Amino acid sequence: MKRIFAILASAALVASLSVANAQKKDFDPYWFMQIQGGAAHTIGETSFGDLISPSAAVSFGYQFSPVFGARLNVNGWQAKGAVNGPTTVYKFNYIEGAADLMVDVASIFAGYKFDRTLNPYIFGGVGVNYAFNNDEANDAKIVGKFVDGYLWDGSKVSPAFRAGAGLNIRLTDVIALNLEGNCSFLDDHFNSKKGSKADFQIKAVAGLTFSFGKAKPVPAPVPVPAPAPVVKPEPEPEPVVEEKVEVVPAFESLSRNILFVINKWDIRESEQLKIDEVVEALKANPDTKVRVSGYADKATGTAKRNKFLSEKRAEVVAEAIVNAGIDKDRIITEYFGDTVNPFETPEENRVAVCLVK
Repeated sequence: MKRIFAILASAALVASLSVANAQKKDFDPYWFMQIQGGAAHTIGETSFGDLISPSAAVSFGYQFSPVFGARLNVNGWQAKGAVNGPTTVYKFNYIEGAADLMVDVASIFAGYKFDRTLNPYIFGGVGVNYAFNNDEANDAKIVGKFVDGYLWDGSKVSPAFRAGAGLNIRLTDVIALNLEGNCSFLDDHFNSKKGSKADFQIKAVAGLTFSFGKAKPVPAPVPVPAPAPVVKPEPEPEPVVEEKVEVVPAFESLSRNILFVINKWDIRESEQLKIDEVVEALKANPDTKVRVSGYADKATGTAKRNKFLSEKRAEVVAEAIVNAGIDKDRIITEYFGDTVNPFETPEENRVAVCLVK
C-alpha cells in the first residue's frame, strides 16, 4: 500500500511541475458527476469467480486545474467471503464513502486539450467503509470455522484507503464513457476472515461522466491589418445630365377574338379577360371606336341558325362593353353568319372579333 501511495505522490510532483504550463491554455474549472456500475472481487480463500459480486458507484467532483481534480465517491452493494472444509461462500452488504484526489495523466504529458478523445487519470483517496447484513456468515453451520474475534454481527465500520486508474472516452463536449478500476484497502475484519494485514476489494466499473460548466476555449482573435492610407481622389467634373423625353407611341389598333362554344353565345371567363382588354384600350384612347363582328362556323348548323348565332355573339360582346362603361355610340356591331369564315378551323370561326381603332 505504501508503494502505491509513493507512486501517486511521484505523479503528483510531476504534475505540479506541468501545471504552470498547462494553466496557460484556455481552461476554466468545472464540476462533474460520474455514475458507474460493474463488479467487485473481495480476495479470499476460494476461486476468483466465486467471490465476484455486483458493485455500483456515484461521484461528484470538481476539476480545478487541467491536471488536478477532486471528487466525493459513494460506492457499494455486495461483497463475498468464503470458508473452507467444505468451501462455503457467504454474502454481505457494504457502502463506502471516500474523498479522492485525481490526476489527469494526459494533461501532464501533452497539455490541456478541451476535445481530447481519450483522457486517462489516476487517483487515490481515503474514506470509511460500513459493512452490514452479515447473516450468512453467522449461520450456525459455518460459524465455528472463523477465527475468534474476526466474525462480526450487525455491522462493521472500518477505514478505507483507495487507489485506481480510469479512462474517460469523449462522446460529446459534456458526456464521456467512463471505464475505471480501483482497489480498496480495508480492515482485516471486513470479510470476517483473518488475513495477513488487510482485506482487499478490487472493482471494475463502467459508466458515464457528465461535465457541468466545461467551457469551450474561445479562439484567439485574428489580428486586423492596419488600414491602407486613404488617397484623396481628384474631384471629377460634374456630369452633364441630359433630360430624357419619354416618347409615348401613338395608339394604332387592338384586335381580340372572343371565342364561343358550338351553338352557344355565352361569354366564358377566359374570354371575358379579352373583353376587359378591349374596354381598357377604349378608355385609354377616347377618340377610338370598336367594331364587333360576329361569325359562326360553316361546318355545323344551317345557314339560318348560324346567322342567328353570329348576331347573338356580336350583341352579347357589345352589351358587355357597354356594361363596362363604354358609350354605345362608340360600338359598331355587325354579323355574317357562316357566309364569311375568317379562320381555318371551325373552332376559330365560332367568334366575335373586336377591333379597336
